[in-house]
Amino acid sequence: MIEVVEPGSLTSVQAAGGRPGWRHLGVPVGGAADGWSARLANRLVGNADDAALLEVTLVGPTLRFVTRARVALAGARFEASLDGLAIASFVAHEAREGSTLRIGAGDGARAYLAVAGGIEVEPLLGSAATDLRSGFGGHEGRALRAGDVMALGPASDVARRWTGALPEGPIRIVDGPHVDSLGPGALADAEWTVSTAADRAAVRLDGPHLAPSGSDVASMGLPLGAIQVPPDGHPIVMLADRPVTGGYPVPGCVIGADVGRVARLRPGDTVRFASVSPQEARRAFRDREDELAALTEAGAPEDDELGWTGALE
Repeated sequence: MIEVVEPGSLTSVQAAGGRPGWRHLGVPVGGAADGWSARLANRLVGNADDAALLEVTLVGPTLRFVTRARVALAGARFEASLDGLAIASFVAHEAREGSTLRIGAGDGARAYLAVAGGIEVEPLLGSAATDLRSGFGGHEGRALRAGDVMALGPASDVARRWTGALPEGPIRIVDGPHVDSLGPGALADAEWTVSTAADRAAVRLDGPHLAPSGSDVASMGLPLGAIQVPPDGHPIVMLADRPVTGGYPVPGCVIGADVGRVARLRPGDTVRFASVSPQEARRAFRDREDELAALTEAGAPEDDELGWTGALE
């Protein structure tokens, strides 16, 4: 079992895949904003890809382990310590009975904490994911609070380390259905800044004012990563909790391999786009899937993974 001592800025129970079978009834897919990192975190501790885990946003929680557990962080690299010893991301760690895990801030907006056996919650519409806007699923349909206690499922003996690499460079996009509504290269030629209007539903970008021709379009389904341009001219990249449909032009779409990178962006971060072909997008997706397999046994901690963070009197 895990007890929440401090909840952090926004910590919720999520599942990588969300609940994709209900969009026809207006239910968003939801799930982890960075599904790839959530799957990786689960694999590090031997869980199934879609096992329930914690999504950490901006500043993480402080957790006390009532029982022994194996944990791993993936996604943005957050500062974390286990009983005062700094621990690294992308590798499994053993938490003793009664130990305390503190997760601070990171180099990105989101990370995922997987616990061997997964967080035990009652599935709703086939998923353990929390829909924070509608208030259902996960742990009581809300973000975690101090005093919450969560049970864990049966754990395996797997403890792994990830040896892959995170992609860098511009966020890659493919043409959307309304690509002709903007001038050539309008998205890729500019530098954008993540605004404070960024959450699990979408990330709004500040930069040049875009004025697409034919700003009124028929309502259409919004895929993950769709880039809408509303009348104010600031593009919006749609994420996990996006609405089912939208009525603004969609000149481009972030490729599947890079959606998680958008979900990890913080307000104030700069963004550049690069246009790629559908064939390149499919190849990049396969490459990211291959990176999930870059796992080895955790073994002994590396030199830079443990360090005392206390103080001498």
